[in-house]
Amino acid sequence: MDGTYKCIVVDDERPALKLMEAYLSRLPHIEIVATCENAFEVIASMQEHKIDILFLDVNMPGLTGFELLKSLTAPPQVIITTSYREHAVEGFELNVTDYLVKPFSFLRFLQAVNRATSNLGGIEIDDQLGGEIDKQEVDILKVGSASFFIRSNGKMEKVNVHEILYIESMREYVAIHLAGRRFVVHQTMNKMEEKLPPPDFMRVHRSFLISMHHFDTVRGNTLKIGEKEIPIGGNYRKAFFERIELL
Repeated sequence: MDGTYKCIVVDDERPALKLMEAYLSRLPHIEIVATCENAFEVIASMQEHKIDILFLDVNMPGLTGFELLKSLTAPPQVIITTSYREHAVEGFELNVTDYLVKPFSFLRFLQAVNRATSNLGGIEIDDQLGGEIDKQEVDILKVGSASFFIRSNGKMEKVNVHEILYIESMREYVAIHLAGRRFVVHQTMNKMEEKLPPPDFMRVHRSFLISMHHFDTVRGNTLKIGEKEIPIGGNYRKAFFERIELL
């Protein structure tokens, strides 16, 4: 699984909820679908939403976090957030993904999120997102006809243009997908479209820019690149099929 992961944040203390929201706002691949102050609100929210990650406080009125967890037949990835270290053993006996003791840093929080998304088949986000984002550190440095470089995590990564399968929008970031690799950089889709113009690349949806050399099949309003199904947006459909006729 990749893309955006849906989560619920649970804590009966409003300041703790606000801190979690602030931390999660730095992660473009995590979407908060609900914030809850007790277990009963969680149960109601999980009936409305299919979630991937549950950030769960332990001590809550009415029903504790562990009691809630034991009641779930198919729990998502669960990251415990609590002020009490003594519950850690019980937490891991219940197969929680991670156990965070308040107060925890953003870096420690990010490590827990990365563990959860890795379990879900996704990628890990660079810990440079933990502070103020320096665009020179994560942005695309130079685009040539054949390759460009990304400076990330203290090193420069070369990306060969012909290896790019597709690019996916992630709010203020884009994910550059290659076979077996993915880079997340601070960039807009419009800028990527300028850097990777036709005929080799084409925007097929407001969230997807694809290589015209790597898609395998087209059926209705969907194309496939490997195992990834990519929608063809209504505003892009006519130009896309006209372009196919020229291949």
